[in-house]
Amino acid sequence: MASNALAPDWLATLPHHPYCTDTLGMMVVRSKAHAIKKRYIQINHPQCVTYLVFDIDREGAAFAWYDAHLPPPYWSSTNPKNGHAHVCYRLAIPYPTSELAHLAPIKYAAAIQSAFRAKLQADTGYAGLLTKNPLHAHWKTMYWSDYAYTLDELADFVDLQGHPIKGREAIGLGRNCDTFEMVRKWAYRAIREYWQPNYQEAWMNAVLARCEAVNVGYIYPMQPSEVKAIAKSIAKWTMTHFTPQRFSASQAKKGRKSKGGGRPSLGEPWEALGVSRRTYFNRKKAGLL
Repeated sequence: MASNALAPDWLATLPHHPYCTDTLGMMVVRSKAHAIKKRYIQINHPQCVTYLVFDIDREGAAFAWYDAHLPPPYWSSTNPKNGHAHVCYRLAIPYPTSELAHLAPIKYAAAIQSAFRAKLQADTGYAGLLTKNPLHAHWKTMYWSDYAYTLDELADFVDLQGHPIKGREAIGLGRNCDTFEMVRKWAYRAIREYWQPNYQEAWMNAVLARCEAVNVGYIYPMQPSEVKAIAKSIAKWTMTHFTPQRFSASQAKKGRKSKGGGRPSLGEPWEALGVSRRTYFNRKKAGLL
């Protein structure tokens, strides 16, 4: 056993006002000073991961990492009544979970989390919001190592092929990636239909509705706060990178390349409206122009 207590900065890594409870199903938000007295506590920030926690529901769960030939975790907190435990790994570099601009590391972390879960035979339905508080006397807590791992170091212990799980059965961070992939591809085209004065709020609501529709399709849906954060990231990113001005410039560039052949120019009236050629003619056919 490499350590006998949490690192001195552990309290600083917690959310400012964590969810906590003594009884599952009755969460409250409290200050850190109050939250660390509860049996269960939120240890990751809402949109950032510092700890990977796995819920192992079998006797001897605290040693599951050893049985699976995985590196020692930060700690394990065991229920003395049945031997079930939470096993926690600390990351050297925390990473955001709801930023479209950082999708690559989210995918990488999701694959590692999924592969570790499989090797540990951990509960796939564990949401990850609350963990057994290692400071609470109700649990039998063992501190295995105070080492903080990089994602690359953790990846060396598992085969990432087939991870993370996609589609309806996506779990953990895999749901974040799955939602990002589906909604962002839809958003790149859908935003054109919202280009009008003061469209931002309507667009935000449309992206949120799309994310919520994807989320309800998972066997184990994400928390509403996670869905809102992902939707906000996609909406803001597309509003920044897919603007009528940029679209018009892109279409004009394509038009210049195609001059000298093909159909005669129609004056490209859709460019002035900031919509696609298809949308322009659809609106014209419907008598909207």
